[in-house]
Amino acid sequence: MDTIVATRPSLGKQGWNLARHFLEMCVAMCVGGAALAVVVFAVVPALIGDPNLRESYPELSLLLIAVILTLPMAAWMRFRGMAWRPILEMSAVPFGLAILLIGFVWVGVAPASALQIEFGSFCGVTCAGMFVVMLFRLDMYTGRTGHGTGHAGHAAQTS
Repeated sequence: MDTIVATRPSLGKQGWNLARHFLEMCVAMCVGGAALAVVVFAVVPALIGDPNLRESYPELSLLLIAVILTLPMAAWMRFRGMAWRPILEMSAVPFGLAILLIGFVWVGVAPASALQIEFGSFCGVTCAGMFVVMLFRLDMYTGRTGHGTGHAGHAAQTS
């Protein structure tokens, strides 16, 4: 009988895996989200005749931004072969931050203008939040668990 010995990636490889995962998710989220934001906040308002949804409906707009950021990031993670649990964990970050910010405004801790946060700023804060979530799953994101993220076919096997 053949014995298979699993080797642990070097620290440099683990660091690269973590950085790559983080950068891939942030780029997918921010670039993909920016494209969706143009549609949601420029094209749709022009079609319905409301020039500024963010001013008219700031809470809803912030939640829409959370959706806009989550969709491309989650799609990329799934394409890269991630299981649904880590995708949902990462997807919770933009929603959690949006709800937290809305709550701060509603209880008077933050001014109402905080809901007008720029898309890029919110994306940056969300990326930082996702990095914190990644720290709780270092084995997976550094490659120590042997998570295969090189092909989309793996996604079908991990659902």
